[in-house]
Amino acid sequence: MERLSKNEATEQGLDYYFNESRAAHIVEFFEGWLRHSKGRFAGKPFRPLSWQRKLLEELFGWVRVDNDLRRYRMAYISTATKSGKSTLLAGIGLYLLVADGEIGAEIYGAGSDREQASLVFREAASMVRASPHLSRSLEIIDSRKTIAFRAASSFYRCLSADAFRAEGLNIHGLLFDELHAQRSRQLFDSLRYGGAAREQPLLCSITTAGYDRNSICWEQYSYAKAVAADWRYDPTFFSCIYEADDQDDWIDEETWPKANPSWGVTIDPKDFAIDCREAQLSNTKENSFKRYRLNMWTEADTRWIKNE
Repeated sequence: MERLSKNEATEQGLDYYFNESRAAHIVEFFEGWLRHSKGRFAGKPFRPLSWQRKLLEELFGWVRVDNDLRRYRMAYISTATKSGKSTLLAGIGLYLLVADGEIGAEIYGAGSDREQASLVFREAASMVRASPHLSRSLEIIDSRKTIAFRAASSFYRCLSADAFRAEGLNIHGLLFDELHAQRSRQLFDSLRYGGAAREQPLLCSITTAGYDRNSICWEQYSYAKAVAADWRYDPTFFSCIYEADDQDDWIDEETWPKANPSWGVTIDPKDFAIDCREAQLSNTKENSFKRYRLNMWTEADTRWIKNE
């Protein structure tokens, strides 16, 4: 959808417009408040890559014409592995916690189990410790997997499918990491309406492709594809998918960047080529390569018999 000013949207009878200041606000938060905590970028400001910047601007820049509240209530974001998904999700969680203008915000990070749910929390906690601004304002409580923003009576906390209670949650932000790993839809269904009392809640799922066509992830993926084809299908659902198509030649190097928006930055083309050659020689690794490296949905987790 073309970015429209409030006047342009009103003239066209549309309910949503693109607020440049709201879009700039989250980018400025990432660049000015967040620091990388790992690898060669450790300690450096989080300057979003071009695809991350566009994603953040679109997700947070679109607002309602009638009340200037955020347009999007749900988001499905999918790329191949090692594109910086978890780091991006952690940054979004911290923004919702301290910079979204919500007093008493409750931000939850969800995963298939305790370890999965803790991954984004640990990334967010590391960002807080690395940031001079955030470390002064936020308290990290590792034993409770919680980041507290006491000045606003707000917090970020982990939830997992094997240890949660949905009752009483008043969710402002819900972050699902690797939705494909959810063993059932129970956690997702229990939490998805937890923000009904909030003015602009956000449920954000970030994941690589899966293989179970009966899963909540496949359901969300299919819905996101429909929205990507026509935003009018659901104007409140944000869809961002980087993937190789089924008709693409998966061993063709021109295919690879389609699923890897951080190509050449966090993804080394030479290492990628080595992984591809290995997948071609293995009966069991082709599906894994397609799923994790090309973000393609497969028919099974592992392929035992290779077609000739």
